[in-house]
Amino acid sequence: MGAAKRRQREFLRANPICAFCGGRAAATTIEHCPPRALFQRKEWPEGFEFPSCRTCNQDSSDNDLLVAMLARLDPFQNKGDRDGRLNGLMAMTNRQFPGLFQKMMPSATEARRHNRELGLRPESGKTHQETGAVKVTEELHQAVGSIGRKLAKGIFYQETGYPFPDFGCLVLNWFSNTDLFRNGKYVVFDLLQGLGGEAPPLKRGRKYLNDQFEYKLSMSPDKDIFVLQALFGNVFGFVVFGSTLPGKLEAIIKRLREQTQRDDPFSVLQSTSLT
Repeated sequence: MGAAKRRQREFLRANPICAFCGGRAAATTIEHCPPRALFQRKEWPEGFEFPSCRTCNQDSSDNDLLVAMLARLDPFQNKGDRDGRLNGLMAMTNRQFPGLFQKMMPSATEARRHNRELGLRPESGKTHQETGAVKVTEELHQAVGSIGRKLAKGIFYQETGYPFPDFGCLVLNWFSNTDLFRNGKYVVFDLLQGLGGEAPPLKRGRKYLNDQFEYKLSMSPDKDIFVLQALFGNVFGFVVFGSTLPGKLEAIIKRLREQTQRDDPFSVLQSTSLT
């Protein structure tokens, strides 16, 4: 038996239950979340391996590809392609999601208007469409929701030693670098700045990876309520609010929905009553 197989067997012996489906299935595979392809040269953070049943592992493969590609689209410093893999990820994305890049591309008029609002000017030889932010499609919404749900459940498992329950509630608010252009900050992160919690250094060997992925976890002492803030390079981030108390988080979200007249900022990742 090779070293990798032996390590996998030892890991699954120590972690026999899937972290993602409420403890209903035995873990037979190791899931990497965030996906390894998101990181330069596949140097993913140590410890971000989770026990998973085969169904939970395979169900998110297309979303993993989208998220890995999206997180590398760095508009500021072009750090997303230091290993030369971005074109390959984009080609794979195009095969899996034909027509997606066309849907992501704003029209010339939309790009010009958007860039004017954000104070962006194309470099010499580039068009407004090449400079402006891409459109956020339903496929991207689903992909970010998928990694938000899986990452929240994985980190919950790390912290508690047991899977997030089926009756628990998870809701997500996510944002792109457009918000940074528009507001000079990530508004949701700014609102949660005073919230206590841990933001651990993430590394592989001696190499720190927080420039590609970082997070902060705030959890109640009894571990039934938590807030996970995550940022992926210079591209996008999200906040996941979670509760294992049936109905508690749902009641808060329902009140917020009743009190506000603007678009609902929350995507429901898991709930027994919210949609």
